Amino acid sequence: MVTTKTIPVTLAEDGSQVATYRGVSLVVEPSDWLHRATRNGIPFQIGRQELEPTATFKPMRARGRSGDVGEFWRLATTEPLVRSAVQQVISAISSAPWRIERPSLPTYLKGNAAAEAALDRHYDFASRIWSRWTAVGVDRVWSDFIADVLQFSLISGFYLGELTATVERISTNGVARNYLIPELPFAIMPWTVDEWVFKGNPDSGMVAIVQETYDQIDTYGDAGQGYKVIPWEKLLHVAHLPASKGDLEGRSILRACAQLIRMKQKAIQLQALATEVNALGVAVVTQDAQRPLTEDAIDRIETQLNERTAEHVAHIVFPPGGHKLEIVRPSDAIPDLGPQIDHLDRQIGHALGNVHQLMSLQGTGSYAARTDASGEARDSYDALADLPARAAERLLRRFIMLNFPMDARMGLCFTPNVAHAVVEEKDNSKRATTLATLKNAGFITPTPQIEAQLLKENDLAQGVVDEEG
Repeated sequence: MVTTKTIPVTLAEDGSQVATYRGVSLVVEPSDWLHRATRNGIPFQIGRQELEPTATFKPMRARGRSGDVGEFWRLATTEPLVRSAVQQVISAISSAPWRIERPSLPTYLKGNAAAEAALDRHYDFASRIWSRWTAVGVDRVWSDFIADVLQFSLISGFYLGELTATVERISTNGVARNYLIPELPFAIMPWTVDEWVFKGNPDSGMVAIVQETYDQIDTYGDAGQGYKVIPWEKLLHVAHLPASKGDLEGRSILRACAQLIRMKQKAIQLQALATEVNALGVAVVTQDAQRPLTEDAIDRIETQLNERTAEHVAHIVFPPGGHKLEIVRPSDAIPDLGPQIDHLDRQIGHALGNVHQLMSLQGTGSYAARTDASGEARDSYDALADLPARAAERLLRRFIMLNFPMDARMGLCFTPNVAHAVVEEKDNSKRATTLATLKNAGFITPTPQIEAQLLKENDLAQGVVDEEG
């Protein structure tokens, strides 16, 4: 039997709806489409987030505060699986070819001369910025930015960078003017963020951050200003897997495996202790009842036995008599924790998303399963590459609007797409077959440019072309 409940609704004189819900009269105002009425519900209290469900790993503890780097950062530096997961992601993504792509005009602006001119200006400006970021020999390059974004967002949950720019005078069509050219952001350590300052909702009302740096002292003893307020518009924020845009803390990859890593580290310590005890054994001295050891002899033997370690083999000298030394190796009483450590490795690998590496290293699973796991890893790399890519696009858009305010007011702001090559393994055999098929079908014609590109991609030396005769 289905029971329906009807909520009485009446129309008030001002046009609002008056409803009776659970014995209370609720006034439902007419919809205001121009203003936000709700809050996103992320539990913030006085600028600090309380979204972490585990009490031990509250965000302020997980990522640390002030001079404390935090529990997650410490675990990331002591657990090889975490280091491998982060390092392989950074290596694969930073080594992939990157470029910016010219945006295309939306359909409703095609044929609009002003829009086409604005697109040309914006893409030329973005190209100048990109050439600076990817220049050879400069102090900070694009790969450094990728490493910062990925390591801080993956380990601490979010990346935060301060935006700076230089003024450059550029001449275009005979007209010279000054432009603000953004530099690659300077990374801000996540544990120095003391408070997120926002009004209303953090996803739309961010104002600033309060940074605490009392623990940073330079060579000359200068600590600078301990608390500093930095405007939000001067910051670039990237969160990893946030609950929503207002989840400023993001989600560290260590949230799901921090306890597992602790368990593994304790198991390894116990295994190391068990190995040493099992290898050296326990020394048991039996005195001759007829000629007992003197106090000096006992002290001397204890000193000699204490020197018996894995690095040092002690020589034990007994005084005259029928004294005996027995080495007891309790191998049966010490369990082998290897299977438990392997099990913890697999669980940590699942949490970190690098279980495909464990399948390859441990030789578990079929070849097809290992291949599928590697394919899933490459897909995850492509998704993670979007973190620095989308952040760079927001940075370019911000400075396009700053340098071309009139275009921005007219709604003409065209941001290039920051694109990266797909992280994948090349199958040269299939590629050669595809190229041959396309050539035989007449879809492509071999040219010196195509040949040079193929030689470059396959690390083959180019032959010397003799154009004489």
